[in-house]
Amino acid sequence: MKLKLFVILLVALGYLAVMLACNIAPPTAALIQESNTGANSNTKTTSNANANSNTAATNNSNTTTNSNTAAPNNSNAAAQGTDGVNPPHAVDISGKPIPESSTAMPDKPIILAKDSRSPIRGELKPEAAFDHVKHTTDLRHSLDGKTPTACVECHHTDQPSAPKGQEYLKRFERKEVLTAKQLEGSKQPVKSCRVCHFQEGAKVTVAFPSVTYPKEMKKPAVEKLTNEQAYHINCRTCHEAAKKRDPTVKAPQTCVDCHSRKP
Repeated sequence: MKLKLFVILLVALGYLAVMLACNIAPPTAALIQESNTGANSNTKTTSNANANSNTAATNNSNTTTNSNTAAPNNSNAAAQGTDGVNPPHAVDISGKPIPESSTAMPDKPIILAKDSRSPIRGELKPEAAFDHVKHTTDLRHSLDGKTPTACVECHHTDQPSAPKGQEYLKRFERKEVLTAKQLEGSKQPVKSCRVCHFQEGAKVTVAFPSVTYPKEMKKPAVEKLTNEQAYHINCRTCHEAAKKRDPTVKAPQTCVDCHSRKP
């Protein structure tokens, strides 16, 4: 009798052991499963992030010059800026993204694009500050030293006609010359450079801005202008004119006057 009970007890214990072995995975197995789950999750997140990034880049490179063009639909637009670019094409010194078009002039100096794709200018740290307020109110920052700089000196599509000697600039959309004072009551936004001017390496399309130079300038007859070329042409033209007018003006003349080299 005792032997039968002992055998039954052994069978019962064996059955319980088998059941436990089937239902309870060892701790190492659980860790491996969790690790794989995390890896899959990270892979999916990275893949989605890359897809979003590529989509944003494609949208940016295909943006047309139409003033009614909407910014790319990107869930991270608030962090990236309205043009869907990460980092934004410009931020002010507080880190606030500058929109691709606006009816308000930035009240703080802005840091121009930090995502340079130029193989040449990329060797420099591209963090050049530009102060809209100083350039539109301080006469020392104007071309002739007498008249405040108008918005159209840089935002050249926002004027009714090109100034004499610059007839090669195209696409004039406003009925009157835009000034900072006019902008205060304007409902028509001013576009930033990168709404029209694409980055270095972008696919050249019919929407890519071009410039036709007069023969006397001894430059290529027609040239596509990237955003960095547009920045530098505007900056150099004004600074050279201001320096010629008044040699004491501290207008940057060389790359390192604005940019600092990478250590």
